[in-house]
Amino acid sequence: MFPVRLSFSLRFLLRWAHSSSADLPVPQPLKGTDEFPANNKLETQGQNELNNEPRFIRLQKDFKLHQLTEGPQMMVPLNKVDALRYYRQLLALRRLETAASNLYKERLIRGFCHLYTGQEACAVGIRAAMGEQDKIISGYRIHGWAYMMGVSAKGILAELTGRLTGCSGGKGGSMHMYGKNFYGGTGIVGDQVPLGAGLALVGKYLNDGSVALALYGDGAANQGQLFETFNMAQLWKLPIIFICENNNYGMGTSSDRSSSNSEFYKRGDKLPGIQVDGQDILAVKSATTFAIQHAKEIGPLILELKTYRYVGHSMSDPGTS
Repeated sequence: MFPVRLSFSLRFLLRWAHSSSADLPVPQPLKGTDEFPANNKLETQGQNELNNEPRFIRLQKDFKLHQLTEGPQMMVPLNKVDALRYYRQLLALRRLETAASNLYKERLIRGFCHLYTGQEACAVGIRAAMGEQDKIISGYRIHGWAYMMGVSAKGILAELTGRLTGCSGGKGGSMHMYGKNFYGGTGIVGDQVPLGAGLALVGKYLNDGSVALALYGDGAANQGQLFETFNMAQLWKLPIIFICENNNYGMGTSSDRSSSNSEFYKRGDKLPGIQVDGQDILAVKSATTFAIQHAKEIGPLILELKTYRYVGHSMSDPGTS
């Protein structure tokens, strides 16, 4: 089973892709790390024979806007190759976290281990919209993001188990993985947000056309350093997108109990914001595309991705993981 709720549009396109080409193989479940697909590529026979004309799909849920008169496109183009690529990436991220969960239960992974299970559509949708020069920094649920930014599944699992062949030489563990333009995660709640503003400042100083993306959760959204960073980013018009992956719970506490205002896309005051269905890849991609253009031309923006995790806060939570 693949429990991530695929959007209606993506499920429609998957059926369309498979029904339109008898030669196109259905993606098979991944049995081991050697069978993980290349991180950002769809490797399949028959691809060249596809009629790859895009179809325009209307998103199911409207975007909610703050301090904006126009929002992302509701009609999103999608072709067969991209639809299958997104599906394979979703599947790879889920199997990667399943492998991490099993290794932790076998006591081959020690220390902290926070899984991304259920939130995969956020990473796939954001990555689909990013340019190769764009930079990203996240919190502590970074296994999937490391994979999406080019780190191999073997490199991630080796790092989790403390091996020298890990992507950080076995010294970083679950929360400290890095790749090209991927500035990893952090164990300090929320501190990646001001660091992300620093990445944006570098991009603006060098005038390299890059945008920085700083990811954080609803639990980190109440940290004071976020609001300081919002203010500085807006004053300096930094090319940065603040992305709140709102999975509804900070550890075990509902965001409605911890936050007087749980509409996180409105938390930036004069900073524009958009609330997005984080379980719909196409909605996330459309919103991120809009946000990148806005960050380059106008300045910072907040995206709130409404998502959900299907496991406990970490593997240490008894009975939930």
